[in-house]
Amino acid sequence: MLPQVEEVINEFPNIQMGLVNAGKVDEIAGFLMAFTVPVLVLYYDGKEYLREARIVHVEKFRENVAKIYDGIYGE
Repeated sequence: MLPQVEEVINEFPNIQMGLVNAGKVDEIAGFLMAFTVPVLVLYYDGKEYLREARIVHVEKFRENVAKIYDGIYGE
């Protein structure tokens, strides 16, 4: 995982992060429609809220996660 992405996720205590290597779990690429790497997908209550793929701009990712997080948790 990109260390900067992990730092961003750690800023939001109610978000759990998991890492799946699509090269080792072939089914996940099809399930997530992830055909490039890396792919970051944020789910809440079974619904996809955010997807970042290939080139991840960390500050933009942080802003997008914060908007979603604030909308859900009202912080």
